[in-house]
Amino acid sequence: MGHSITKFPNLPSIVLCLSFLFQSQEHDEAKEWVLTVSLDQKVSQELSLDERGCYEASLLDPRSKASAAACAITGYPVLGQKVSFRRSGVTANKDDWNKFILQTKVSHNADCQDVIRFIQKWGGATHAPSFAFQ
Repeated sequence: MGHSITKFPNLPSIVLCLSFLFQSQEHDEAKEWVLTVSLDQKVSQELSLDERGCYEASLLDPRSKASAAACAITGYPVLGQKVSFRRSGVTANKDDWNKFILQTKVSHNADCQDVIRFIQKWGGATHAPSFAFQ
């Protein structure tokens, strides 16, 4: 990416792993895909912005310096309607929470059910009506 990353000052700096969790061939395929997509003129080179005018996944608004709570499901900032859990500070975007609950009920996916149980144990029960998996 070179110097182009400086266009987005509200992205956090992170330390990358020096070891790979997958085989060399998979790594080379991923690098090739990233290079191909980054050079594709049809792919937008812009990051999605939210109503604050900053990168949609940024918890920090660089203009106001206000920090948003992270959604317990997506990690994205909770900016609109939210689901509150009993533990202070644990919230989720209402639409994301409802979609996740619905998909979990429809799919009967045990891993998704575990995620919901974990979030409710970690954050306490929601202030919304409860539900059960069948």
